[in-house]
Parts: sequence; structure tokens; C-alpha cells
Amino acid sequence: MASTSVSVRLPDEIMEKLEAQAKAKGIKVSDVVRRMIESGFKPDGNPDNSSISARIDKLEESIRALLGVEDVSVLNRLDAVNADFWQANEALIGYIAKSAEVAAEARYFARLSAMFGLDIAHYVAQKVEIGKVPEPLDKGTKGKQVAAYDQGSKKYAAEYLA
Repeated sequence: MASTSVSVRLPDEIMEKLEAQAKAKGIKVSDVVRRMIESGFKPDGNPDNSSISARIDKLEESIRALLGVEDVSVLNRLDAVNADFWQANEALIGYIAKSAEVAAEARYFARLSAMFGLDIAHYVAQKVEIGKVPEPLDKGTKGKQVAAYDQGSKKYAAEYLA
């Protein structure tokens, strides 16, 4: 069979490993490299794949024995559980996003309710003659009161929701 020579640059660490493998097998480095390349083109790949497959089979048997599974592939069950986990995770992310949106809306409406409540309480508390319009709550006082409510809600969130 005719052959062609190929030059390849390799890092020193890899060359050292190739040399050690060649020495252990009593062959030239070029023979080690040729065998590695040829095994990569075989349908089964590396001849060590059979031992790896055997180890995987043994691990699968051990997992089946631990889980009490005889007729169902453990890997298929694990894949199904993993798929369910990711699907649940995606749904949870959607719920969290919606919850944040609803919480923002609730805070807005709670603040709005507090502002209207202050106005109503102020009007009711005034003793005004019939036919006269009561004075509205001034913006500074109203702003301070709403700020106090905001701080109260933040304190509540920090204490009970953290």
C-alpha cells in the first residue's frame, strides 16, 4: 500500500505523551500516530470504545439496581425528568415575571389609594360652613405623608418578604 508523509507541529506535552506511549508499546512514534488516525476513521472509532461502552453498561446496571428499575432505561427516565425540570423552570420564570408586573401595579394603585384617602380624610376633618368649599391638602404635607407610606411599605417588604 502506498503512503504519503505528513508533518505536524505538536505542543511539547503531546509529543512527550506520544513518545511515552510508543516506548511502552515498543514501536515508533509515527506508528502510534498512524494507529490513532486510522482508529478515528473506523466505524467503531477507538478500539478502547468497547471497554468504555462496557463500563457505561455496567454503570447503567448499577443505577437500575439502585433505583429498582429493570425494564426501563434509566437514561430515558433521567432525560424525561430533566425535560420536565426545564419546562417547569420556564413556567416558573414566566410566573415570576408576571408576579413582578402585578406587584408593580399593586404598589401603584396602593399609592394612588393612599393619596386619595389623604384628600378625603382632610376634607372630612375640616369644619366648614355649609356652602363653602373645603381647602385642599397642600402638596408639601401630602408629599410627606405619601413618602411616609412609601417608607412603611418598604419596611414591611424588608421585614416580611425578605
